[in-house]
Amino acid sequence: MKYHLYCRVSHKSQNLASQIRTLKESYPEGELYQEKLSGISKTRPERDRMIASLEPGDCVVCIRMSRLSRSMTDLFNVVEEIAVKGANIRFIHENIDTTTSHGRLVFGVMASINNYHLELIRDSCSAGIRAAQAAGTRFGKPPTITKNQEELVRRLRSEKKTYSEIEEATKIKKGSIYLIMNPEKRKLYNNNHKIRLASQRNHRNRAMHPHAPSERAAAAETSGKN
Repeated sequence: MKYHLYCRVSHKSQNLASQIRTLKESYPEGELYQEKLSGISKTRPERDRMIASLEPGDCVVCIRMSRLSRSMTDLFNVVEEIAVKGANIRFIHENIDTTTSHGRLVFGVMASINNYHLELIRDSCSAGIRAAQAAGTRFGKPPTITKNQEELVRRLRSEKKTYSEIEEATKIKKGSIYLIMNPEKRKLYNNNHKIRLASQRNHRNRAMHPHAPSERAAAAETSGKN
């Protein structure tokens, strides 16, 4: 078993010496990873490098859970990444060790409570959104093209003006003119736009975590085991 010792402080002016000393006293042969980054930082180069280097049977050790992540949701996601690699994790202060059945039970209960809390938040937000929509509130980015501009586009088009002439007169792009004249296409355009944005997010996530398996790959692996 190889130990990977991770320590972090939130500001460059803070000192890592205490964490390093405690980790090295307990695991003198462990490989050390250290960062000076805010807990809300979305990029953790050393943490990502550590996870990428994990082998089955390895163990990540942190002084506290808050050193690995300040967000409970992010914490459980990171622990899941570690588990996918076949590795375990130990938090010294909380006395949680996923190499033991008790540690896995405690962490599993914590994860379930966190998921329950997130579901309550989502349900509350959804109910609030539905109530606001019923009261006439519109969500999302305000429209950049006004109703008067849409009416002008339709009038110019009814006068047999070309898309180029309308664009020149109104400064509205041809693509937007097309959607004004073909409103049934807007929903399809919006759906395609959402798919494109989701694809871009997935690409960024793969770039940040190149060793993390994709959802499709994980599903295929699970199917193969069954």
